[in-house]
Amino acid sequence: MSFAELFDSARTWAYTNLPITVGGLVAVAVLTFLCVNAARRRRRSFNLARFATANSGASAVTGEKALSWEPVGQSYADRRGAVRREGQPVRVVLAATTFRNGVCDGYVVDRSTGGLKIATQVAVAPGSTLQVRAVDAPDTVGFVTLLVRSCRKADGHYEIGCEFEKTPPWNVLLLFG
Repeated sequence: MSFAELFDSARTWAYTNLPITVGGLVAVAVLTFLCVNAARRRRRSFNLARFATANSGASAVTGEKALSWEPVGQSYADRRGAVRREGQPVRVVLAATTFRNGVCDGYVVDRSTGGLKIATQVAVAPGSTLQVRAVDAPDTVGFVTLLVRSCRKADGHYEIGCEFEKTPPWNVLLLFG
């Protein structure tokens, strides 16, 4: 059997069994890619190991600094658990036992799934609890309990940073803006 006859019979078999031929070619391509990638990784790890042994004679001070390294502390913004959203101020009714009439009004100026920032005319002590409800909320929606985390004076009003005691449902969160 000559080479030409062998080539013709192989080509005929490949055309009649096209899915098997294509699958075999894809498998060969994938295996080639994986082998080349593994060889690169081995070569890179070998170079890194050689670099580490060459630099193992570093001073004791450098090694001591490396052992006592600590990451830089995160800023307050990085520690925030939920994304803060600003938007149009939403008028709310606040209820607390510390208020003269038991209730006062305010505006939600900043909100997240973790809490609210409320602007009001009355200062509230950090650590106390508030009940808040959007003025435009339907009568079926009750008050939401907030824990006061901070209170600061700003331009003739107080900004109260509050955390939800228990995160309310999404439809109630949307009422705050």
